[in-house]
Amino acid sequence: MARSESSSGGRGSGDELVDRITDVGVRAADTMGRMAGHVEETRDELMAQGAELSASVQKVGKNFSKALDKSVSEQPMTTLGLAIATGFVLGALWKA
Repeated sequence: MARSESSSGGRGSGDELVDRITDVGVRAADTMGRMAGHVEETRDELMAQGAELSASVQKVGKNFSKALDKSVSEQPMTTLGLAIATGFVLGALWKA
């Protein structure tokens, strides 16, 4: 009888262990599901911000291009002087 009690006690704790492991697995799956949702939301937000940034950079590039064209046509020597000065400063920074 001692054997049947110890073996049934072992089975009970084995069932309890299986239940605990199953519970932990279910919690882990729920947590992973929530994390995946948060990752998708963050990805979507970053993609939207990237699109806005790209549009802003394109707008600035177009404005700079228009201003440069206007400067070259109206004041070519001043524009050339600024280009030389910018090149000199960038060259000095490059060596530093």
